[in-house]
Amino acid sequence: MSEIYVVFDLETTGLNAAQDHIIEIGAVKLVDGRISEEFQTLIHPGQPLPAYIRELTGLTDDELQDAPSLEEAIESFLKFIGDSILVAHNADFDLSFLNEALEECGYLRYVGEVIDTVTLAQIVWPRESSFSLGSLVEKHSLEHERAHRALADAKATASMFTLLLEKAERLPFLILQQIYGLTEYSDWPLRHLFRRLAESTTSLMQIDEPEGCVTIDRLMHRPVVIPAKENESGGSSASFSVEEVESVLAKGGPMSDLMPGYEERPPQMQMLRAVSEAFDEGKHLLVEAGTGTGKSLAYLIPAVYYAKTKGERVVVATHTINLQEQLRERDVPLLTEVVPFPFEITVLKGRSNYLCMRKVAMGVNHPGLITEHSEITFNVRMLTWLLETGGGDREELTLSGPQADGWSKVASSSDSCINKACPWFRNCYYHRARALAQNADVVITNHSLVLTDVKADHNVLPGYQHLVLDEAHHIEDEATKHLGTEVSYFQMYGALNRLFRDKNRGLLNQLLQNIDIMQGGDREVYADLRAAVEAMLEQIGELRDSNEEVFRMLQEFVIHNSTGTDNGRYTLRLRMEMFESEAVEKAWEAIASASENLQTDMQSFRRFAGKMEDYSEELMRDEMYAGLLTDIGGQVKELDTGWQGLATFLRSVGSETSVLWMEAEDRTHRPVVFLNSAPIDVAPLLHTHLFSKKESIVLASATLSINHDFKYAIRQLGLSESDKVDRLLTLQVDSPFDYKKQSLLCVPADALPVKGVSESEFTTSFAESLTNLARASQGRMLVLFTSHRMLRETYNKVKPSLAEHGIGVLAHNIDSTSRHRLVQEFQRHEKAVLFGANSFWEGVDIPGDALSLLVIARLPFWPPNQPVVEARTEKLEREGRNAFMEYSVPQAIIRFKQGFGRLIRTKRDRGAIVVYDRRIVESRYGRHFIKSLPGPWFYQGTEREVLRTVYNWLKSPLVVD
Repeated sequence: MSEIYVVFDLETTGLNAAQDHIIEIGAVKLVDGRISEEFQTLIHPGQPLPAYIRELTGLTDDELQDAPSLEEAIESFLKFIGDSILVAHNADFDLSFLNEALEECGYLRYVGEVIDTVTLAQIVWPRESSFSLGSLVEKHSLEHERAHRALADAKATASMFTLLLEKAERLPFLILQQIYGLTEYSDWPLRHLFRRLAESTTSLMQIDEPEGCVTIDRLMHRPVVIPAKENESGGSSASFSVEEVESVLAKGGPMSDLMPGYEERPPQMQMLRAVSEAFDEGKHLLVEAGTGTGKSLAYLIPAVYYAKTKGERVVVATHTINLQEQLRERDVPLLTEVVPFPFEITVLKGRSNYLCMRKVAMGVNHPGLITEHSEITFNVRMLTWLLETGGGDREELTLSGPQADGWSKVASSSDSCINKACPWFRNCYYHRARALAQNADVVITNHSLVLTDVKADHNVLPGYQHLVLDEAHHIEDEATKHLGTEVSYFQMYGALNRLFRDKNRGLLNQLLQNIDIMQGGDREVYADLRAAVEAMLEQIGELRDSNEEVFRMLQEFVIHNSTGTDNGRYTLRLRMEMFESEAVEKAWEAIASASENLQTDMQSFRRFAGKMEDYSEELMRDEMYAGLLTDIGGQVKELDTGWQGLATFLRSVGSETSVLWMEAEDRTHRPVVFLNSAPIDVAPLLHTHLFSKKESIVLASATLSINHDFKYAIRQLGLSESDKVDRLLTLQVDSPFDYKKQSLLCVPADALPVKGVSESEFTTSFAESLTNLARASQGRMLVLFTSHRMLRETYNKVKPSLAEHGIGVLAHNIDSTSRHRLVQEFQRHEKAVLFGANSFWEGVDIPGDALSLLVIARLPFWPPNQPVVEARTEKLEREGRNAFMEYSVPQAIIRFKQGFGRLIRTKRDRGAIVVYDRRIVESRYGRHFIKSLPGPWFYQGTEREVLRTVYNWLKSPLVVD
């Protein structure tokens, strides 16, 4: 490595380079992979430091008082840089501040080479779960003396950069060539680095494939082994025995032998017996198993035994990917040690989760079509990821921002699959996953794919008659979503864009270029095909205009007729009484007319697409053209599906079984509109298409009952008919936790009421209370909101005051959009408060001392004007029923129980919950919330008394029997 690199880091007073200031520069000079010089200077910012910056960096105003001016610091730093290449972690941030400082001091902006170690890490370590400096340093065991101080961060980045360079230098010559080819004519910041690597003498020696890799059509990857389909054995001759299943977890059994000190858990054994009986008797089972029960093994063990004994596949479906991965990574390996016979369990996801190698090759072999930096980085990551992945599963990659959009271009899809004409057909990740599922005893999947299978008349998943639905409290919402429809502006816009973006980009242009190359100088060979493609290109302009017109009119209709906006999004439910207004009727007729114009243009476009298919029949024998033509056909089908969905939506106004609503945004110049249709009642659909079709379905969750009763779940999920004919079993097993000793539930009697005060008044009072509580608990607090607006307002009021006490505040969609990253950051901080809204009410697992206090701002009722909620409420009221008590309250209780469950995750956890919604004790329905909880210690008093009680509770140790 002959180049000289300067690795630098800046500490600043904020995130906005135009307004905030540099307070520290740290840098090291790397020569031949070793640090030869160091540079560090503080800078006087000319103003007091914000409190949270003092907390983050440990710097004080006194330390900066006599620091050099910006001009002095920049002059010294420029001398240190010299002709070196700059390196930084998240370089755009540091470079924006550096360039602002250069301009302020009278210098030109920096235009030399800059290497971003975030981008480089994404390429050479493509499967990292996080690319933050802290995460990467920790993962690779690098020294990092003092995070958030410039010199320490620069040294850590330099160590990491050295590792990254070493890994990049070992990349195969073919990969380096392809990266150089992708970036040669671009201004991608890392192009010079990869050019040097491709031209180095070391890379020329690396012409062999890495061990375990193969190359097909210039795409280097690990070979995908698709197992041959096994003959259906029909199961063993042994009968299924509940007693044998129980023996696995019984005292003295295999689990006991494996784990010293193992204790049999009666609740887990109860559930295991119930699941076994449901399978054996061909019945459905509703089971509520509290946290810590061990419900995963309680259904997996019977599933494995039943599948092997009967020769019948069992499907297990979760709502979240986290639980899916937990089953694969934690529970399945454990099963292999305790079950006394071999079995096969595999994970099957929706097709779009798997990579299509043909599409990757298309992008790599046509580099001129990729120009945006994020697209280039994404495609380069695909090349290096293929050297490592065995499953081609999107979940292996951390994709965010513009890179996340790249996945849709390389995802496997039935519309773009050319099957046996594809050179990778026998090396296809999706077909491998399908084959594994076909041969598996137990298939782990998700609710989404189960419901997609239901909608497709059970033709998506391999055949099965026994199903376990974990996290089953989500089934109603998932069925509402999947058994309904959505059409969006972006669906049509994206398909049109992929067909034709500008004069050089798009699938149709790509096809024209290839026709020209193939036929050489003879333009007559494929003249008809060329004419059809050119006609499609001409028609796209009219189609795009028609599409824009329809969605622009829909956008105006929504904005004009909706009652307000939530964070820039307008929602309008379509109801027949709306159209009694002459103005509304007239506007709707204009939309219908514009839709007919779009239909006419779409029909014309489809005719030309049909001609293209006819004239290209001979080309389909060539896999490259077959792939390109199939991709084009897939986008035409997407357009057709979108238009058909739009036409159906417009015709469905007034439906008695579905609720229709539109959402629109006005934050961009695009007419962003979403058209949604959902069944008002999913119960009959689930009964007809799922529960009546399968022999046995187990629905498991920690939150299915209301007041220890399953009536609500039975009615909402379509199990009433099964219950009537004695095909339904129910079981509620308690958590092994001692909630009376481990948890304290408090309600401040003098908290401001929900009604009668403005949200702003409540937020001001709530923020003050949170500050006092956070000081009492020394952070370690999770605050759950039902409103993003209230979350933001509270965050702005609480953050400065808590920073004064050394307590950090992290908020979803403010500090990060990644829930996983926020939880990790929260656990890393010794004293921090975490704010979360809807997605934080469940699935957040923070065991131990990191979380001691849970605060709930409001009882989690869904907004009554949400279209689906409103339609279901109206239906119940038409039937003469109490919609609030039969629907709204049970829904809120289930979410409340989920929120409560965030606090106690192990037998040694201890904490307090404070609910600031007095309705839980003052309303006639509030007692149902408390009665549905697993028995925490309850206390009600003034805010001052609650504060004192919480403080004493957290200070006293947990006495474990």
